[in-house]
Amino acid sequence: MRSLVYTSTQTRPISDSELAQILAVGREKNTRLGVTGMLAHRDSNCIGIIEGEDDVVHERFEQIRLDPRHTNVRVLCDDPVQQRSFPDWSMAFQPLDPLMREVPGFSDLFDAPRPSDAEFGASRARALLEWFRKHPLAPLTNQHAADDEVPRTRSLNGAIAVLHDGGTTSFSIEAVAERSGLSVAEIEGLFPNRHALLAATVERWTQAVSAPLLPMITTQGTVAFLHTLLAAHVEEPGLMRLLASTLAAATDPKVDGADYYRSAYGQFRQTIRTALAADVRDGREPATMDPERGAQQLLALYDGLRLQALLTTDTDPVDAFDRAAARMRRGWSEHYEQPTYWDIPVAPAP
Repeated sequence: MRSLVYTSTQTRPISDSELAQILAVGREKNTRLGVTGMLAHRDSNCIGIIEGEDDVVHERFEQIRLDPRHTNVRVLCDDPVQQRSFPDWSMAFQPLDPLMREVPGFSDLFDAPRPSDAEFGASRARALLEWFRKHPLAPLTNQHAADDEVPRTRSLNGAIAVLHDGGTTSFSIEAVAERSGLSVAEIEGLFPNRHALLAATVERWTQAVSAPLLPMITTQGTVAFLHTLLAAHVEEPGLMRLLASTLAAATDPKVDGADYYRSAYGQFRQTIRTALAADVRDGREPATMDPERGAQQLLALYDGLRLQALLTTDTDPVDAFDRAAARMRRGWSEHYEQPTYWDIPVAPAP
């Protein structure tokens, strides 16, 4: 087993659409090869971590080195390891947040010119790697956050970590304060109660995972976007459990936050409906498909498979989604006839 850390510089700016493609293709490829790791990005500078079997890691790195979108590709660490630091991430993309400014080596590796001394660069890379190991979810925040938002960013990072490790049963303002290094009073000054903090955390975590993938809707279509989003959620079971609990809460108007969660789900459903309408307009889906019904069907499949994956051990939600969605799309091209299941003949008993 090997862990390889590298830095590179983009030869040109990468659009959101291209980033979505990199995430989708990278996740698919790395899953097949058994490669895990993450990619951090700031302006034109990147730092990547690749983990897996020795020959596979070196082969993947060679593909990166030859990619015309990268230049100044430099290996900082290439070490044998006993276990992975990021076993659940085939490719986690980490937009950078203000908290990373406190990490030793951040400026040295992300601001040009980078240090030329190999040992110095390796020590800074290991400091960054150690930070990612200890705070694997911390960079899932707004990369454009202003300095005065750092306490809010820190509290949401801590809240995500609490939910990731212990779920909603362990979630409290006190637990978040301890995890984020803030006082209870500081947390309460930002969020009036537990439910407001939880709602803000749900929004931040879901946006961090989905926002980089949204451009796929216009380039590859709605089904491809949901496929990729589902693959990303599978790598974050804590997030899937959280979303399942918020959907359950949204069904009971007496539960605090129910209106918010129901509204958020309604917005997501509208996004899918609008995207399907664009798919029909642009010829990606047949004109016989009604976007409203198509959204209902796709989300029934998407949400149902996420729930199954939490309740069973033999469900591959991404594969099941692909198979069912392929059949669903073929059905969209056919004329709909009301089924009469009770008219289907049943073979007589022998």
